[in-house]
Amino acid sequence: MSDQSDITKKKNISDNTYAVMVSFAGTVGMTDIMAVVGNSITYTNSFFAFIVFGLSVYVLSHICPSFRCSIKRNKFFSYISSILLSFALHMGASLESTANVNFKDIRFYLFSVLLAVYFAPIISWLWKAASDCISRLSVKKNDEKALDFRQIWAVIFILWLPVFFAMYPGAFVYDATEEYIQVISRSFSMHHPLFHVLMLGGIVHLAEYLGLGANLGIAVYTILQMIVFSAVLAYAVFRLAKKGLNKKFQLAVILFFGLFPVFPMYAVCSAKDTLFTASVLVVVMLLIDHMEDAGEFYAKKRVLFVIASVFVMLFRNNGVYAYVIAILVIAVIGLCVRFDRKNLARLMVLMLLSVVLYKGTDYCLKLATHATGGEYQEKLTVPIQQLARVYKYAPETFSDEERKQLYEILPEDYLITYNPRISDVLKSGFNNEAYAKDKEKYNSLWFHIGMRKPYIYLNAWLVNSYGYWYPDMIINVYGGNQMYTFMYKDSSYFGFETEPPGERHSLFPLLERFYRNISLELYQQKVPVISMLFAPGFVFILFAGHLLGLMKDKKWITVAAYSPVWLLWATVLLGPTVLVRYVLILWCILPVMLCDRPEKIKV
Repeated sequence: MSDQSDITKKKNISDNTYAVMVSFAGTVGMTDIMAVVGNSITYTNSFFAFIVFGLSVYVLSHICPSFRCSIKRNKFFSYISSILLSFALHMGASLESTANVNFKDIRFYLFSVLLAVYFAPIISWLWKAASDCISRLSVKKNDEKALDFRQIWAVIFILWLPVFFAMYPGAFVYDATEEYIQVISRSFSMHHPLFHVLMLGGIVHLAEYLGLGANLGIAVYTILQMIVFSAVLAYAVFRLAKKGLNKKFQLAVILFFGLFPVFPMYAVCSAKDTLFTASVLVVVMLLIDHMEDAGEFYAKKRVLFVIASVFVMLFRNNGVYAYVIAILVIAVIGLCVRFDRKNLARLMVLMLLSVVLYKGTDYCLKLATHATGGEYQEKLTVPIQQLARVYKYAPETFSDEERKQLYEILPEDYLITYNPRISDVLKSGFNNEAYAKDKEKYNSLWFHIGMRKPYIYLNAWLVNSYGYWYPDMIINVYGGNQMYTFMYKDSSYFGFETEPPGERHSLFPLLERFYRNISLELYQQKVPVISMLFAPGFVFILFAGHLLGLMKDKKWITVAAYSPVWLLWATVLLGPTVLVRYVLILWCILPVMLCDRPEKIKV
């Protein structure tokens, strides 16, 4: 008995020592991410650091023993996840404060590794806690009835109505005026997806043609969009019952979809991202259904899957890239894990058919509208930013001949406007005609400058997209820009206004003011914890954590089903800036990700 007691004491001492060491490593590793502004010792020479250390010791003393005894696969994925998270936080903190990461600074790597050691046992515990939580959400009684789909749909739609009337006729923003002008001028381009241009601009112009006014046209479009978006979210909730999750949790998700500001905000927004997000959500949910019950999928859902897939590609250009690559990803994973070959082949046929239907529809729309193309700046956002950053911070890198070549595609008047967090102004000055005449020459210019200044190129890309993986970014990429009814100052979280030809007539001014504060002020971002729920970077961390957890558990088929989401996220890293609308799918998929389970749940 005495020997056993001595062994227990030694084990406890060992566990506590390990917890102290890991806690100290984490406290030190947080140095650069906590002191992002002001004096560099603001965090280290503070009582707050001592509190962090003390609480960490207490928590880790309970977590570390089970982590140290866990299987190697769990430890491996925990450390992979912690390394990715730690480096993301350190790079993001540096980009937020100085718009630059010093990759030559040894402290950057040292602190990142120390913080990764600290995060590993915590991530392992969070995976287990999440799994236990999902189990407790399962239905306990077999006779519990599912919520009615139409009732869920009606509740979400009704909860959004006050926001619609507060912003009546809707938030007509984000390229909406440009799309409308294309319709009334009959001068179309491929800059914006033609399907959305014709739908949005056509409804608004039709209302004007009938003498009803643009406001009514915008309101009709907004209502139709609210109906579709709320129906898709209602279906997401309805599926939870079929997965065996209890009614209380379903009610919580309904309230989340109906009241959390991001959802009604974009439900009443004219941007193509809302209907695009709804289409992606349908595709992902149906892919999950296919992986779980292919028979039911082909019997009842295959037509809806094809329609939603076509809409994914019609509403956003990056949807095309993500969807096509998703076909390859699903095929490779399906073959590697020996998924039923017949069902996999049938799924590939449906997905390829969707691509063919998209190409045919898009081609017909282009012929019918005589839309012009030939714009390269959207695809070259990152290279444009990289060249401009080198021009600003290391102009001596360019020879006289190279500088002359640069001016041919990016005039000096535009180069001096370089903004590290958004490329819109630079893109507007890009000479597409010059680039089209000799792509090889300008691609060669980009390549050779990059070989000389690789760190500047890397920083140009990171600072243009870091808000998608760093949770503490203040989204104010439009700061200083004058709009129709306001100027962006502290925040550009959401466009908010109703641009011409529409005109805002709010029926609930106080509610309108609330959404204005969320959109244009540091309003929700001043509230600890709550602010994270509005951060694209934080929602992505939750998404990525769940995805890595699925990989840890070898649930590769489910990872494949979610491939359209993580591939879309990858495409926005090559986009012009960081905005919520580009990754709206992350908020929509969150309840599905946290509540879905790859195995069938018997109710």
